[in-house]
Amino acid sequence: MRRGPMSEARGAAPAAGALTGARALATPSRDALAAELRRLGVPAEGAQGMAGHAAGRAVRLERLRRSVGLELRARLRALGGDAAVGPSPYAPGEPAGDGVPSAGPLDRLGGSDVIDVVLLGSAVQLEALAERLDVSALPGPSASLGAAIRRALAQAEWQPGELHLGRHRLELSRRVAVMGIVNVTPDSFYDGGRFDAPERAIEHGLRLAAEGADLLDVGGDSAGGRAAPISAAEESRRVTPVISALARQAGVPIAVDTYRAETAGAALDAGASMVNDITGLSDPAMAPTVARGDAGLCVMHMKGRPKEFPPDFHYRSLVGDIAQFLEQRTEQAAASGVGRERLAIDPGIEFGKLLYQDLELLRRLPEFHVLGYPLLVAVSRKHFIGNILGLPPQERLEGTAAAVAFTIFRGAHIVRVHDVQAMVRVARMCEALLGLTYGEDSQGRRRSDNTPV
Repeated sequence: MRRGPMSEARGAAPAAGALTGARALATPSRDALAAELRRLGVPAEGAQGMAGHAAGRAVRLERLRRSVGLELRARLRALGGDAAVGPSPYAPGEPAGDGVPSAGPLDRLGGSDVIDVVLLGSAVQLEALAERLDVSALPGPSASLGAAIRRALAQAEWQPGELHLGRHRLELSRRVAVMGIVNVTPDSFYDGGRFDAPERAIEHGLRLAAEGADLLDVGGDSAGGRAAPISAAEESRRVTPVISALARQAGVPIAVDTYRAETAGAALDAGASMVNDITGLSDPAMAPTVARGDAGLCVMHMKGRPKEFPPDFHYRSLVGDIAQFLEQRTEQAAASGVGRERLAIDPGIEFGKLLYQDLELLRRLPEFHVLGYPLLVAVSRKHFIGNILGLPPQERLEGTAAAVAFTIFRGAHIVRVHDVQAMVRVARMCEALLGLTYGEDSQGRRRSDNTPV
């Protein structure tokens, strides 16, 4: 296993500021990979055949010079692999959309000279290509492509170590952390109003901790479109007494769910040890506020603003845009003084995404491992589950269990949920099925009647 930039993590970390376009595609089937190749311009009749060359490995490189892409294809073909080369969605003229990073240096080339490449081959072939690039690098920005290819190949094995949250440590290499939701709001989509009084919210949080929550997420402002706007002062008034009590009594780290630096500061003073920012540092004071202490920070991607649908759902490249956003914002946090061992990322399911985009993101979660941060995923009782099953929030437990299990199998390290007891059981079962627990040691050497052998 490979390590992230966290204390006692497993394996080598992806380099800070890594080229996010260099990532192993996490397409779950040959047909899905062929569809990705068709998006790059490969004819349908050839895409299936090319997908067969992947041998389980496909690495996408974004925003390269045409000459570099063609040379990469020639070198990989000489090694027995193949590559698809096509127009980049990041070429000049493509609309960036809200929340998408600005163009990089390569985008200032002529539009016809900005391309994407998908490398297809076995791990041995792609590693051999990286070695040849070490010896005979291509000119310009491509000189680091060998290292970028290695980072992409390593992401499949990467696992985080400890996430630092104040005085707390979450060990994530062999355990999926379950984050329990404590909504101190009158208008949340599922449990709005049930716990809006501080004493009820505290009681609920303590119950979730007793059910096995590894951390609690306290929110005082619903991001849903039906929720009324409130001020930072009102948000702070709602959450600080709850955070203060839970930080003293719950025995687990307490996060505050807010995108306002003023609220975050008040929550940290009250005892919170993590800030869960759904807008990914839209408040320029957020990162410096978190950096003043030793709390953790989760950076989430959102297209648009809280309580509003975005003006459009356009992405130049769904995973590419979100990965670049998360990389830029985590770099911003690190530059402000937030230690990398204190950072986590969240792709933002349902926040500015259509149903098919949410599902694609869940299938392609492993691609975000190239960034080297723990991955938090929130799917609990969400609308996409209701839209698929035709059920209201109160009847989405089974759909949530399926979605949580799937996210764990696709690489989530932290799952944010309402139903802690049930989802802790889901997480523990998934860990065993993934081989994180119950190996050929005393824990696993048991008969079906649980007798040690």
